[in-house]
Amino acid sequence: MPGAGAARGLWIRWWRWVRAVQDARAHRSREAIQRVRAAERARTLLLTLLSEEQRGDFQSKGYIHVTGGSSGDRYRIRFDSTVNIDVLGADGNVRYRLCARPVGDIPMYDVMAGQILHLQDGGAELRFLERAKRHDAIPVPVCTDGPP
Repeated sequence: MPGAGAARGLWIRWWRWVRAVQDARAHRSREAIQRVRAAERARTLLLTLLSEEQRGDFQSKGYIHVTGGSSGDRYRIRFDSTVNIDVLGADGNVRYRLCARPVGDIPMYDVMAGQILHLQDGGAELRFLERAKRHDAIPVPVCTDGPP
């Protein structure tokens, strides 16, 4: 019966497709789990770098205040993926914003830790500021609920 062989071939192709979809979903799930675990480790590392006051601000407001190592400028680093560094004036208002982050799929907590370490170190702060992209102080709502 020629129809039976064709039907069997279709069934085999369909079953292979189902298995491929299941494998792809499982692979994406493993990647998602790895990203969550990496973010948890990065958050733990970030919290160990912070003072008690910084930790409290970060957990309640979603940002960290840092003083520049050589300039003495005050920075507010927000939990945001772009343009997340506010350069503050003496009055506490934002003078301008900075965007500087590494390329790649890096947990935001690791990015923030790197930004903190660079800004607090005297020599690294100046190099960081040379490379960072500067943006005007357009009003941006500051997260008050804390990081996700």
